Amino acid sequence: MDKRKRLGVAFAIYVVLGMAAWLTMSAEPIALGSNRQISMRLLTEMILALFAVRTLLAWKADQIRTKDEHDAGAVQDLEG
Repeated sequence: MDKRKRLGVAFAIYVVLGMAAWLTMSAEPIALGSNRQISMRLLTEMILALFAVRTLLAWKADQIRTKDEHDAGAVQDLEG
């Protein structure tokens, strides 16, 4: 499967997971410390967003590495 297509599938799965979490989880707050609370839904959505950003960064890093390897190979072809 093409890497761009896999990225799209990954983000579609993140969206489905986010929607499922939002619809099924309680909005009851969790205490974080003194006078601070966050809902379980929001915490779950934030974690999913973190994974989505990590996935995007890994995909972009792979693109940069592939481009660098391709450019290095082209330079070696010109020298050799």
